[in-house]
Amino acid sequence: MQHVALGAGCGCGVGGISLRLDDFELDIVDYLGDAGTRSDVPEVAMFFTALQKSAEEGASMGSRAQPLRRLLDQARRERLPASVAEWLLPKVEKTLRSYAELHGPKLED
Repeated sequence: MQHVALGAGCGCGVGGISLRLDDFELDIVDYLGDAGTRSDVPEVAMFFTALQKSAEEGASMGSRAQPLRRLLDQARRERLPASVAEWLLPKVEKTLRSYAELHGPKLED
C-alpha cells in the first residue's frame, strides 16, 4: 500500500494513523533536492542538480511517481555515490521522523 504507519499501528488495521507516501513524497524530494543543490559537498550538489533536471523532464512526460522510493532504492542497491548516500539518508530519516511527530497521535504524559 506504500504507507507510513504513524503512532501505535498501521491505519490499514485497527488504530493508528496512516499517510500514504504519495501524500507527501514529492514535497520531501523537492525539499531534499533544494537542500542538495545548495550543499557544500560538490558531488551532492551535482547529483541533485542533475536529479532536478531529470525530474523536470520527466514531469513534462508525466513520470514523477514515487521519487522518494526511487532514491531510497538506489541507496539500498548502492547505486548512489557514497557522499550522496551519506548526505541523503540522515536527512530522509530526520524528515520522516518530523512527519511522524507532526501527524502521529499525541501522547499524553
